[in-house]
Amino acid sequence: MTSKNSKKKDMISKVDYDINEKIIHNKKLTEIYIGYEEFEWYYAKVRYSATCTKAIDFTLFDKTICGILLVEDHLSLEELGTILGFNVIDNPSDNPSERKYKDIAEYEILKDALNSLEEYGMIEGGDIYFSHCKLTEIGKEYLKKGKKFKVDENEEFDLYFDFISKDHSKAKENFEYMKGEEIKNINCDIDFNDESFLKSFCQSQIPDIYNTETLDSFKDAKCIKIQYLKTILYRVYILDIETGKIHTKIFDPTNKSINDFFAKYDVNYNKESFIKSNYSLYNNYNEKNEIVDYIKKYQEKINSVSEGFLEVLGDYYQNALYYEPAIFIKEISKIINTATKEIWLILQEISYKEEEIIKDLIDNNKDKIFFIYIQKNEVSEKLSDDITKNKNVYIILEDVIKEFSVVLKNDNKKCIVFKEKRSFIPIYIDDKLKQIEKVFIHRYITDSDLENEDLNKLRLFFANVYIPLEYKKINEFFSNIDAEKETSKELYGKIKNIDLRLLPFKVLGDLSNSYFEEIETKKRNLISSILENRKQKIECIIGSISEQIEKNKQPTNTFVDNLEKQLVLEKEECLEDEFDYFSDIEKKLRIIKNDIIIASKKKSIIIDTNILLKEPNIIDIIGHESIIVFSAKVLDELDKFKNDPKLKKPAQKAIQNIHKHMKDGNIKFEKSKLEKLPPDFDRRTPDNMILSVAIQFAKHNPILLTNDRGMSIKANTLEIPSKNIKELKELLGIKNINKK
Repeated sequence: MTSKNSKKKDMISKVDYDINEKIIHNKKLTEIYIGYEEFEWYYAKVRYSATCTKAIDFTLFDKTICGILLVEDHLSLEELGTILGFNVIDNPSDNPSERKYKDIAEYEILKDALNSLEEYGMIEGGDIYFSHCKLTEIGKEYLKKGKKFKVDENEEFDLYFDFISKDHSKAKENFEYMKGEEIKNINCDIDFNDESFLKSFCQSQIPDIYNTETLDSFKDAKCIKIQYLKTILYRVYILDIETGKIHTKIFDPTNKSINDFFAKYDVNYNKESFIKSNYSLYNNYNEKNEIVDYIKKYQEKINSVSEGFLEVLGDYYQNALYYEPAIFIKEISKIINTATKEIWLILQEISYKEEEIIKDLIDNNKDKIFFIYIQKNEVSEKLSDDITKNKNVYIILEDVIKEFSVVLKNDNKKCIVFKEKRSFIPIYIDDKLKQIEKVFIHRYITDSDLENEDLNKLRLFFANVYIPLEYKKINEFFSNIDAEKETSKELYGKIKNIDLRLLPFKVLGDLSNSYFEEIETKKRNLISSILENRKQKIECIIGSISEQIEKNKQPTNTFVDNLEKQLVLEKEECLEDEFDYFSDIEKKLRIIKNDIIIASKKKSIIIDTNILLKEPNIIDIIGHESIIVFSAKVLDELDKFKNDPKLKKPAQKAIQNIHKHMKDGNIKFEKSKLEKLPPDFDRRTPDNMILSVAIQFAKHNPILLTNDRGMSIKANTLEIPSKNIKELKELLGIKNINKK
């Protein structure tokens, strides 16, 4: 037998949690869980092979057939059918009233029924055609019982035997799903082949095989395999602090349940021995015990409530001043649900169950920050590995933690502290009132504001350990970076947020300032280098795309689409602030794409005066595939320029060329329609008069041909593309356009 030593070790085991899970709502508040001890229970699982008889109820059809055969000595199938009113024979009589035809369905129904009765040994058929049916002696017996019996030889089943309680009727219920360790043969006085003994209890274990009410039974049972087993159960000790008395419950760890059956037969234990081996005993009992008095008063409150006591109990576990440790950890999510932002956990050695609870607590409170100072062991190291990926968790592992405490601030800006407090609890040993030392979790509430002095001390204490450790990690990270070559977007993000986990400690002043200043300087320098490297890389990419554009004098939609896809892929690797680097090349691709669309359609080219002065033969350059539009204002300006010595020659040449082509089908002359101009455009300027003509061709793929940048800008605001002579020549030179 082993026992849990509470005196030497306060760590709460998984068993403690499982036990508390089952007893928490089935005990009084004044009943305190003080520990458990293991003990062994022995049983056997035995496999049998037997001839089993299964009783099956007669159908009404069975009863009718057997009833007829009980009266008649023997009958054929056809005779039985005639009595039952079935058409099972053909009667080709000349008399229509006597003529009958065999009903195949009725014939098969009757034959199946006779086959079934023959299989159960109730009738003899004479032959395969049932020409001589008679009731057997066993059939007569079955008829009296109202059952027919199916016999299966060598059917196997299991029975369980309880060596401790000797109550085998409950053995299967208790042990079928229990984890048992197989052991060698043990001394027992059970005759496993005594069939009458087996039948004394097996109706409760195998009612589908042996049942005196349904007449199911077996015979010639043979034991074919015996497994001797033992299982570990836990004797749970519960102390009523109001009376000082101890009582026990039995916990089944396999099914995680309290089993009252085992408690009736668990008599070989000594409560006094358990207490003495796990606790120090004290004689100086003081009746004024604040923990005992508090719990007794709350229990009285629960006793006074006729209904809804579970709500009162729930309120206790959420707001109590004192908790049993296992219950505190189990209910911690409810207990600390008033925390507004920070939760501080200072924990001693923890078990795997506590690790699970803490992980769930963190996962369910993403809006809160957890500061965890925990004693290092295998479990806490696993916890640290599992939760450090969470941005809301700060954890320090320490070799030794001498206290347990949980600290938080609530909605009322009060600091709440939970700490271990040891109290002396009354207990009767050898009929004498003594005391044992029991750990409780005590709730303390301060009245100070958010800048609570104790909480700041805790934060400072945590920071003194955490910041140097984190600073060391950051420096190691920085030392592995080659600032002259790095361009990684991911690395940039890591560097930018490298000190994120130190931000809660910036408010501590001198302690953290030197660390932050040094980290910030290194961050700034590294980020600057990476951004410069990235800029150079992006400029190379843009330069490569620009070079492809310059080389391709006849761009297609596919060509532009491929370059745009390349840009999209490149921008996916960029920071948001770097998108501006691509604006010029993107604009250039949009223009080319628009030019391809324009080039694929018949164009209306509106000529500005400055174009004619620069290139008097512009009509010949454009050719006949496009509509060429001259506004009246352009012709008026050319006429004036004939008198200007500097412009006289190109003006005259332009007029001559226009006159030469004026009867061509693609040459048009239009007057200005100033009402088409936007209200804020000056209607008296020559440029705007020409623009009003371009507006008239808005639905005919217009292009304003001009060397005037100001006029080009105004045309773009009116969504009219503008080109200079060079750009127009490039546009007209685009071949093999991919029309969409």
